[in-house]
Amino acid sequence: MSNVIVGLLGFVIVLFSSVPTAFAEAPSTDVIRVMSFNIRYGTANDGANSWKNRRDLVVEKIREFEPDLLGTQEVLDFQRDYLLQNCANYLSWGVGRDDGKNSGEMTAIFYRRDRFEQLEGGHFWLSLTPEMVGSKSWDSSLPRICSWVRLRDKLHPNNPTILFLNTHFDHRGSDARRESASLIRKFVEKNRKESQVVITGDFNCGDSSEPYRQFFPEESENSLLIDTFRSFNPTEKNGYTFNGFRNSVNSGERIDWIGCSSDWEVRLAHIDRTQTRGRFASDHFPVTAVLRPKIPSSEQTIRILCYNIHHAEGVDGKVDLYRIARIIRNADPDYVMLQEVDHRTRRTNGIDQTSEIARLSGYHGRFASAMEFQGGQYGQAILSRQPIETGRVLKLPSPEKQEPRIAFIIPVRVGNVDMELISTHFTHNDSQIRTEQAKKLNEYLRDSSRIQILAGDFNATVGSDPIRELQKIWTLGHPSVGKNQIDFVWFRPSDRLQVKSAQQLPEPIASDHLPVLCELRLLPSMSK
Repeated sequence: MSNVIVGLLGFVIVLFSSVPTAFAEAPSTDVIRVMSFNIRYGTANDGANSWKNRRDLVVEKIREFEPDLLGTQEVLDFQRDYLLQNCANYLSWGVGRDDGKNSGEMTAIFYRRDRFEQLEGGHFWLSLTPEMVGSKSWDSSLPRICSWVRLRDKLHPNNPTILFLNTHFDHRGSDARRESASLIRKFVEKNRKESQVVITGDFNCGDSSEPYRQFFPEESENSLLIDTFRSFNPTEKNGYTFNGFRNSVNSGERIDWIGCSSDWEVRLAHIDRTQTRGRFASDHFPVTAVLRPKIPSSEQTIRILCYNIHHAEGVDGKVDLYRIARIIRNADPDYVMLQEVDHRTRRTNGIDQTSEIARLSGYHGRFASAMEFQGGQYGQAILSRQPIETGRVLKLPSPEKQEPRIAFIIPVRVGNVDMELISTHFTHNDSQIRTEQAKKLNEYLRDSSRIQILAGDFNATVGSDPIRELQKIWTLGHPSVGKNQIDFVWFRPSDRLQVKSAQQLPEPIASDHLPVLCELRLLPSMSK
């Protein structure tokens, strides 16, 4: 296929918005957040679900996930313009399938202008004559199109470029879907070069279909493409992505996919089936994936984020769960230990903060109550990229008539290694009690056969009695710490884990504590 289509048919559109959005900052890591979203064509006679009645819901879904790369389907030119006007900081690449300009549905690509530079791009029609505008073949009921761009990551210019494709297969023609899959796969094989590949789309067929097998024949380390959802959720059976604007739909085919080349690590992959104010944004659910360039290495690492969130109230007085979730997402941890978490209290409007932070960040969460408070509960939470068990609570020595203190313990399995995660929060106003709490923790946990990671707000600095007590059996996950630091990550035994990196994240507004990120290297067992 000739790239002459780039100059003749492709054009980039950018609009700047005065509407405040959450896109002001670029991500701090080299993860790529990807969304595929069939937003339903804007002239459909959908009554209460017509475009003007749900367009703000679509914008909210996009803003909430904050994709770096967004592939949309069934987009008309005025819908594209609306998204650009209300989701600031994006460039768009797409043409109408009918005339190669603005007529007909687009498979419009959006990418963050602060992060990516477009090196080239184009469009081809899913037909026997892919360079012929508006062409269709086989048993296709309508012209179908694939748009693509090659991008350079401006934040990580030494990373490989990204070949990003977005498409929409025919809803009637099974032969057309099969041939379209073959056409796109051949395009990727020919044009990939040294790029990493991401492909999004509404494929109008499920994961047992022939087009699916053409894209993802036998997933392995050397596969051309892998299915991000199946890679991250290998046992998930019910992956339906179409709702038809009906609450009653709870099963069906997974017809919306995100694929990627095997040189990506799939950090998260989900189908967002949540409603906004009791309504669906589209008749399809958005599907999402978080990808990170795969680093050739045999070592296994565990990223731990420890964060006292102060019930999500920042030093500016605002309670903002999205702000907390965004910090978690940008840190890209495997596990998160949170302290000072509210659960349906009056002061935070009855919200289950654990569930909401987990939803906004794409994680699974468990909450442990330390005390009843304002009509709800107050305690700690642990989040994980994978589903986690309920866990158990250890009550720590606490002064009478003061806030009870606990340790929240959850078993996890990392690869084939059994581990325990422990989140805790020591008392703030009595050093002797803190020392007793440290002793209780050591006594309770020291005989475990599992690898253990302990994180929390210890209300004590290095050199104090509580910290010295913990150091009797724990290794501190911070080679160097600030003199006023009281939030720490610990681990044991020291012959199974090793610190790869550790830092306090420079986030001074979202809470009265700074988050601590620690990456640990899992060492092989020396036992026979």
